[in-house]
Amino acid sequence: MSFWDGKKVLVTGASGLIGGYLCKALIDEGAIVTGYDMNIHGTLPLHGLHRDVFPDRVNGDILNYDMLNHFIQGKEFVFHLAANSGVEESRMIPRKSLDLNVMGTVNVLEACQHVPTLKAVTIASSNHIYGEQNEYPASESAPLNQLDTYSVSKICADYIARMYAHNYGTPAVIIRNTNCYGPYDPHIKHIIPSAILSALKGQQPVIKGTGDTKKGYLFTTDVAAGIMDAAEWSATHEAKGEVFNLSTDRISVNALVGTILTLTGADLEPKILGSENDQNDEDLDWSKAKTLLGWEPKVSLEDGLKATIDWIRNRDRNGNSIYTSESELQGAARKE
Repeated sequence: MSFWDGKKVLVTGASGLIGGYLCKALIDEGAIVTGYDMNIHGTLPLHGLHRDVFPDRVNGDILNYDMLNHFIQGKEFVFHLAANSGVEESRMIPRKSLDLNVMGTVNVLEACQHVPTLKAVTIASSNHIYGEQNEYPASESAPLNQLDTYSVSKICADYIARMYAHNYGTPAVIIRNTNCYGPYDPHIKHIIPSAILSALKGQQPVIKGTGDTKKGYLFTTDVAAGIMDAAEWSATHEAKGEVFNLSTDRISVNALVGTILTLTGADLEPKILGSENDQNDEDLDWSKAKTLLGWEPKVSLEDGLKATIDWIRNRDRNGNSIYTSESELQGAARKE
């Protein structure tokens, strides 16, 4: 029997990229899942989680404390993924990101304080928060140096989660995963889906920076597995305030786009804008997750890209956009 069999779970941001995969994985493992999201569609129908399969979907705002508190009651596990995840949008509208990412996290953790059945609340932090480091790879104890608006909002959420664990004994566990990709990705301006879409249309993929930046790219199922592993470990070890990096081997943006062009069979050269931005090399130490959780990536970059390319190509072949409507796209893109 699975650890998750019969467990009562709430997932905020259930309609987003990671949220959809997480809900699907939890349900497949026998968990009783409530999805809490401002958009009750998003990626969920793409996972086959329609209303008749997944009726426990709540059209809820994490800034509505009373509503959130009501639906968290009686849960054993809470996964908090809801956020305003756009770096550029956060820069343009800082108040919105700070409200959602900071006060939304406060609401989740405060509500969890009053749930006697709770075994773990998993908070989605971000790989963006590390910024430039003096030592690589960056472990979970490295300083959090990035100062763009989105990163600062996630740094606040990260510290708030650990504050609740330290001061109030909240069974919080924090996940800092590297860049996530895969089928159903609503973030069509991110480098992987945007490069695939361009290549399939015979257009030059656009690289905003120099293309030299190196980062890790994790397939969605590996991220969802790591999040579940961390929650299970935290609950079974009665750990509070632990932080886990989830990452993989790094690749430069130029090499990544080159791989996409090769896999799509596109005879194109990327258009490199060379713009300055806040993005920097990233090298996360994920040995803690491997040692304590037994977690490691299972999907290779090439296999993950092939699956993503195939999905986008098949959607286009059937005359569909990546999302069934513009409203679903906009709603899902606001989630992690």
